[in-house]
Amino acid sequence: MKSKVSSLTIALFILCTIQSNAQTTAMNFNRNDCNGNPHNLFNDLNSGQVVILEYFMTSCSACPAAGQTLESLKANLLTQYPGKIKSYAIAFNNTYSCATVKNWVTSNGFTSFPMDSGATQVAYYGGMGMPTIVIAGGATHQLLGSPYIGFSTNDTTQMAANIRNFLGTQVGIKENSSLITKIKIYPNPASTEAKIEFYLQTEGDVKVEILDITGKMISIVINEKAPSGQYTRMLSLQALPVGNYTVKFTANDFTATRKLNIVK
Repeated sequence: MKSKVSSLTIALFILCTIQSNAQTTAMNFNRNDCNGNPHNLFNDLNSGQVVILEYFMTSCSACPAAGQTLESLKANLLTQYPGKIKSYAIAFNNTYSCATVKNWVTSNGFTSFPMDSGATQVAYYGGMGMPTIVIAGGATHQLLGSPYIGFSTNDTTQMAANIRNFLGTQVGIKENSSLITKIKIYPNPASTEAKIEFYLQTEGDVKVEILDITGKMISIVINEKAPSGQYTRMLSLQALPVGNYTVKFTANDFTATRKLNIVK
């Protein structure tokens, strides 16, 4: 019993230490990728791009799946923000050769820039769950969310929201609760249907969309010019599979997002 308590105490201590040391800004790199092309992370960020970093292990079964999900996420975001997303696939250690890294990237059909020797960065971000995924943006080199240690497909809902919120602000799209207020989605989690409510402060072009975990729009609930006032709509969820979704509310140049969890 004492041994179990000690093990639990140590595990909690390690978890708290990792969380307390979580980084909030990116670590720069200035070097060539495995194709000989030069890259400077801070230059990417200073130019207004969002950069996705996936640190991978070749024997990690979750790493290709994560990369494929990130490819879909990136492709969908690039249709909305052309030229604003860049990604790197980086070896988690300093022992993989560039040939190994390039083979992993090309055999999985990824468009990320391949890089070797990522051990220092993995240590900086607190990773060793594979893959470790880091998303950064802006001239302050901020991380958009905490580093993702390990991967769940549910993570991409938050990733997409963080990237959209950042890039939306950069190009003049603002999330402003003074225009769209009193947003409710219930029940949540929901099974066959859910009700959405919101209050529109002024007349505007209103759109409400449901996005999947990659950020792809799968349903438009409202798309109309609307006067100010209270709005209530029922969402039919029967055709949607179990999972996490984002409901995106847009009015004129303002946007807000809320999560929706579908269960059966």
